[in-house]
Amino acid sequence: MLSPWDEVAERFKVEGFDVLAIPFIRIVRRKVDFDPREFDVLIVTSKTSARIIVENEIKHGCVIAIGRKTAEVLRKAGMNPKVPSSFDSKTLYKEFFDELKDKRVAILRSNMGDPTLLKIPNAKEIVLYDIEFEWGEEQEKFLRDLDFDAIVFSSRMIVRSFFELSKRLRLFEDVVDALKDRIVVAIGPPTRNELEKYGVKAEIPREWTFDGVLEVLRSYGSL
Repeated sequence: MLSPWDEVAERFKVEGFDVLAIPFIRIVRRKVDFDPREFDVLIVTSKTSARIIVENEIKHGCVIAIGRKTAEVLRKAGMNPKVPSSFDSKTLYKEFFDELKDKRVAILRSNMGDPTLLKIPNAKEIVLYDIEFEWGEEQEKFLRDLDFDAIVFSSRMIVRSFFELSKRLRLFEDVVDALKDRIVVAIGPPTRNELEKYGVKAEIPREWTFDGVLEVLRSYGSL
C-alpha cells in the first residue's frame, strides 16, 4: 500500500489484509489565503482539500466535490456538495461545464492538479497543499526487497515517486519485471495511465475509491 494516509492502511488491515504501508509522497500544507465570497462555486478535488477548508472554517453554498469520501467530509461540515458520476477531473469538466462556464470558480487542490479544470472560463486555481516525493531508507528498502503479492497505487504522484526513485537506485528494470508477477491495482484511470508510461499494466476498480480497490483485492481470495 503506497499511501501517506494511515487510516487507509488501517482500513485494509481491518478487512483482513496483511498490509505494508510505505508512503512515497508527503503532504505539505500551504497557508489558506482566499475569500470564498469572491467565487460562485468551489470545486474541491480531494479529501485532503476538503479537510483543509473545513479546518479553516470555510463554507460555501455551491460546492462540487470529486469523490464520495471528499463529499462526506464537506457534508459533515454542513455543506451539500454535488458529485460527478466518476471521480476524476475530466468527468467533472464534462458534466458541469455548462453550469460553470459563466460562473466564478475556485478550484481547491494540490500543486499537481489535473490541468483539465483550468479550461473552465473564469476558473482560478487555489493551491492548498504541495505533494512532494518521500524518499528515504524505508522506501529504498521496499524497492530492493519487493516483498509483496499485490501493490496499490493511489495517485499519479505516487507512481512517479516510486519509479523515479527506482531509476535513481538503478533498479528500474528489475522493479518493472517484478511487477509483471504481482497484482498491480491503480485507483483510477489517471493513475493507471501514469503506470503505463513506465511500462506497467494495472487493474482499476469499478468504483475509483479505496472501497473499489478492496473489491478488486477480495476477488483474488487469500493474498
